[in-house]
Amino acid sequence: MGTCARAQTPENIDRQNDTAEASLNQNPKQSLATATGTKAAAENIGYKKGMARAIAIMGVANYKVDDYAQAKLLLSDAATINQQISDTSNLAFCKYWLGNIELNQSKYSNAFDLYQTANSLAEKIHDKKNIARSLDGKASIYEALGEDDKALAMYEAALNTARQADFKVWYPGVMLSMGNLAYKKGKVDSAIQIYTNAIIISDEVGNLNNKANCYQKLAEIYYEKKDSKKAMEYIQLAMSLFQQTGSLSSFSYSRLLMSYIVLSDKAYKVAIDLGLMSLDEGKANGEIQLQKDAAQVLYYAYLGMGDKSRALEYHVLFHDLSEANHNEELTKKLARIDLEANFEKERQISKIEEEKKDAELKARFDKQNLVKKVSIIGIFLFAIIAGLAIFAFNQKRKDSSLIAKEKKRTDTLLLNILPEEIVAELKKADYKMSGLATVLFADVKAIAGKADEPASKRIQSDLDYYYQAFDQITARSKIEKIKTVGDAYLCVGSNAGDEENAINVVSAALQIRQFVQQAQQERIEKGESYFEISIGIHTGPVVAGIIGIRKFSYDVWGDTVNIAARMEQHGEEGKINISGGTYTLVKDRFNCIYRGEVETKKKEKIDMYFVEGPVKA
Repeated sequence: MGTCARAQTPENIDRQNDTAEASLNQNPKQSLATATGTKAAAENIGYKKGMARAIAIMGVANYKVDDYAQAKLLLSDAATINQQISDTSNLAFCKYWLGNIELNQSKYSNAFDLYQTANSLAEKIHDKKNIARSLDGKASIYEALGEDDKALAMYEAALNTARQADFKVWYPGVMLSMGNLAYKKGKVDSAIQIYTNAIIISDEVGNLNNKANCYQKLAEIYYEKKDSKKAMEYIQLAMSLFQQTGSLSSFSYSRLLMSYIVLSDKAYKVAIDLGLMSLDEGKANGEIQLQKDAAQVLYYAYLGMGDKSRALEYHVLFHDLSEANHNEELTKKLARIDLEANFEKERQISKIEEEKKDAELKARFDKQNLVKKVSIIGIFLFAIIAGLAIFAFNQKRKDSSLIAKEKKRTDTLLLNILPEEIVAELKKADYKMSGLATVLFADVKAIAGKADEPASKRIQSDLDYYYQAFDQITARSKIEKIKTVGDAYLCVGSNAGDEENAINVVSAALQIRQFVQQAQQERIEKGESYFEISIGIHTGPVVAGIIGIRKFSYDVWGDTVNIAARMEQHGEEGKINISGGTYTLVKDRFNCIYRGEVETKKKEKIDMYFVEGPVKA
């Protein structure tokens, strides 16, 4: 609001755009809000260059939170304006990000053309930042198509160009890609070092998304090394950051990796819960690879639990999805030919189509053989199960005695290496799927006062002051604080009935808002820094439990947490934004104002309401 209220100049608008662009990798929501205000201010004074750049930044911010359709519309509008006013640098910027959208949808030829256009525009004006971006984009295509040597050479060129331009914010993203290639070639120690260095630089430049991606890659490495403790630590760090930045697609793949890790710890129930979530999300978004990996997790989890029938069901699904994945590989091969032999396109397409038909015939034949094998295996399994049932009946009394002896032996071993109270906690610790829970996601933002010292000197003590008050409020309201991540606060109400815990959480949110407003008024009068807060709430199912092997951590996951974060992202400072699901449970106790719908990652529409206060008796 303040951006439009005061007199603006082109210089002010350029600075505001710089601020919005700088926060794209750390807080896309804040970047979008800043750029939206800047666009309005630029329109008011007729500054087309500033307006076009603000629209482009809005497009990138939408891309960062996986809203590719809106991102493409905004970036296309910005490109049109930049072309009209001959702003070559910003036009190259738009072409690069439009290329990323095409690459994300596996449209390699379109993406390559857009990256090439961005590169040509940047070369004309010696714009090294956009040259570095376009080289990075083309390298990504070569990597996606399996041309690793070409990809590595182009990543190195992109990094060198970024260094020439002192474009430090671009270093960690290119380093992440180079780490991926090193790991792919079996250079594990080198990959770990590259990811570690990329995390350090990501911190320096405020690139939370890239930091999260590096944590995810380290989790993959340690999972492959069978070090589930380290793998779990890294994947939890990655998921927290993806949740904070709103990168829901990346969060989905991190959740899938977590299911593999807990599977390696034989936590079969939670592996199944996480695997089913990933499978459903993959179906909703048409992501074959996500579905395929989820089916594999479910196969091993049910097999580990001894449910061979369900295991076989997901093994067949995995096989079918592998066939679909094979067709995607043929599509990539087609794209490679399109890029490298434009003048022989017709002949090569015909050849690939023949290969595809042959592959489909072979796949159909393999599937028929699989059905026959499944029938034979089914008969064999039935015979085994019948035999085991007879054996189990005869051994039941002996087993009871054996189990008691083994339990006593396990307890003795644990007490030899761990304190008694820790052993008691270990016995209690379990993964579980909770019922309905109400999740509160709050984001606080520091505002510097007139005569205040720099916010960085006080931010830690100030956050501690606010969070202590939040903790007291949640404790009084009988809801569970889960964690704080930087300036984000997460708590859950799940102990009472569905309606009661939703009422408790909304009541706590009103108390938190009242505390923040009182503290804000007191600090404004003293000219000191203060915080503003936005709160999002959603009610739905969550996965909750204790994660880790020795260093325990209680946490919650699932779409409910993501939607609560989405409620906060689409709210306003000083407001409590709740979903339609929560509204249904609390509407008789609180005055609420309807404010429209928001679309989730699964393209579902969710109603949103601002909570004004309790209903007066």
